[in-house]
Amino acid sequence: MQSVFKADYHVHPDYSFDAARDTIDEYCERAVTLGLREICFTPHYTAVPAVVDKFGFVRQKGEKVPVTSDWLGDYIGEVRAADAKYRAKGLRVFAGLEIDYCESIHEFLKKRLIEEYKIDYMLGSVHLVNDNLDIMIPSEAEYIFKNTTPTDFYDAYFGEIDRLIESGLFASIAHIEGYRRYGVHHNPDYLDSGLIPYKHFEKIFTKLHDRNMTLEINLSLFRDGQNVTNPVEAVLKTAYDCGIRRVAIGSDAHRLKDLAISVDSAVDICRKIGFGVFSLA
Repeated sequence: MQSVFKADYHVHPDYSFDAARDTIDEYCERAVTLGLREICFTPHYTAVPAVVDKFGFVRQKGEKVPVTSDWLGDYIGEVRAADAKYRAKGLRVFAGLEIDYCESIHEFLKKRLIEEYKIDYMLGSVHLVNDNLDIMIPSEAEYIFKNTTPTDFYDAYFGEIDRLIESGLFASIAHIEGYRRYGVHHNPDYLDSGLIPYKHFEKIFTKLHDRNMTLEINLSLFRDGQNVTNPVEAVLKTAYDCGIRRVAIGSDAHRLKDLAISVDSAVDICRKIGFGVFSLA
């Protein structure tokens, strides 16, 4: 039987520039209270040249610094200290990053994040499509979803996910239906279960399985009022049919109060479909 337990593998502490000032230690204290077995922090790491001047920043000791500067040592050291502190309380703590990928920075990411800093968990995500517009920025998302047909959007979006998988750098894919957050406000087709692009998903999930990767059950839509997992249950069943047997659970929390939001929904779906929960322990 697959192991199913409460974990959160997508958490943005104060190092993420778009997150609240909640610290790694504060998140760990809350994780213990919530009964999590594992937590993995994933500050944004955006080094894509076209948007690095806009999004390529983190916080280090409360100050805004470039994501490519020397902050990872502080971050990893803080995570390792937390792991040592909270292990006795039944919580394992890991150092991850949420990363936007493009081919021009492949070698940089590999050498810096994997070889030099040995990041525990490389979480790949696609935010940028259509001339590097961001599907998670409301104004840019509005332009994308009002001016691109779903068919054309899916071709572009899943093409980026395919390149991310082919890079071989990542363990998991974040919020694979990330377009749901704002797409549903501008085009009802993104809500229509009959229009889910299963051919794209089948291709992507088969590749994930073949490369021993996984995807996450992202829970951020629960805090946005849509109250569904990302991806939705029907898409997760497709992932299982394509051979995937473990999924990461991620709240995508940017504030302490959102840690492990609706984690029981993810646990229930894992048990229902037959997934185990991804673990680095």
